[in-house]
Amino acid sequence: MFKILLILLLALQYTLADSGSLTGKWYTATRSLNQGTEIIEKEYLTLQPNGHLDLILLVSVKKGNAYIKDLRMEVTGKWQAQYGVLVYQINDINIPRAKAVYLISQKSLEDLAQTFKQRYVNHTMHINKIESLDEKHLVLINSRGNKTSYYPTK
Repeated sequence: MFKILLILLLALQYTLADSGSLTGKWYTATRSLNQGTEIIEKEYLTLQPNGHLDLILLVSVKKGNAYIKDLRMEVTGKWQAQYGVLVYQINDINIPRAKAVYLISQKSLEDLAQTFKQRYVNHTMHINKIESLDEKHLVLINSRGNKTSYYPTK
């Protein structure tokens, strides 16, 4: 099934992406507000020339005086880019710690960690169309149509 989906994506895409220009360290951040709860997600994506992928996701949640700051998720895997498509396979997920927790129960912290972990456990294969790429940004569109803009880190 995956091979059929990949072939269809490749057939629909006409631009070529040079894997060499994708390698490096990329960063994106999102902020959302839902019923008084603020969620900030920071994602650090490292695409190594040997096809190894490292992704660090830092999640902060704040509601009133209660907060979790920088719940850290470490994801590793393999990546490949061809014909304007970036595909990566998740191999391992580790959630070592949160930087700070205030007025949040251990159970709530574990539930939050599990919620974000499920993004990668339930979907270990990620297929992204490369909408644009240059030295200042990388724009990906995932299989659900969500667009993410990454910027290089130093």
